[in-house]
Amino acid sequence: MFYTFDGIENARELGGLARPDGARIRENVLFRTGHLGRASQADVQRLADRGVKLVIDMRDRWERERSPDKDVPGARNLWLPPVPDLQEVIPIKSTVPREVREVFHEFYKLLGLHPAAIDAYEGFFRELLASEGAPVLWHCTQGKDRTGVGAMLLLSALGFDRETAIWEYLLTNQFAQGQLEAMRFARASEEELAIMGEVFPVFERNARYYFDCVDVEYGNMDNYLELALGVGPRERARLEEYYLE
Repeated sequence: MFYTFDGIENARELGGLARPDGARIRENVLFRTGHLGRASQADVQRLADRGVKLVIDMRDRWERERSPDKDVPGARNLWLPPVPDLQEVIPIKSTVPREVREVFHEFYKLLGLHPAAIDAYEGFFRELLASEGAPVLWHCTQGKDRTGVGAMLLLSALGFDRETAIWEYLLTNQFAQGQLEAMRFARASEEELAIMGEVFPVFERNARYYFDCVDVEYGNMDNYLELALGVGPRERARLEEYYLE
């Protein structure tokens, strides 16, 4: 479910997603968004009214300093960057769409296997478990790549299959399409549209590459969750208790 805010982009929750056995994710507990740096006072109050107790910021050091999150009343803000210095790792300086596409593609291997990313997503689960089912929001800048990987991992830990995790990941493109349409309305050049057509959306090939990298290194997602992120059967049972109904 998407939400419309004054200054928070790509905002939605995982609530309502159902597994084949009928178990569903509880509503109003798992929120994924773009950053909160441009959130209005009404936006942060809406999040507070929904009971958000923890905001996890997955942006890098520079992104966070440039546009600090607005405080959500009653919520703790925690910095867990999968890539602490994004511009050093994936500097997008090319104006060739194919090259931008390749940079983003390789970024997904880093999000799966780089030690800093593993530390961040391990911390993500640690905080979810410590929150004991209280509403949590996690975000990066546009709420698509780093945030999307967090959602795919959480859905996997909750027993959802890979296709459902990828389907939810791709919902970002409903938001991205609006961004591209706004650029067309503003008479952006074809070159600009071509580049942003690689930056704004998410792509199934990247999500599948992420899963493939994990499978090659760890054998399967279950092993990765347990061995890399510390989310074994006991932790998964607790997550199901907190987030499923």
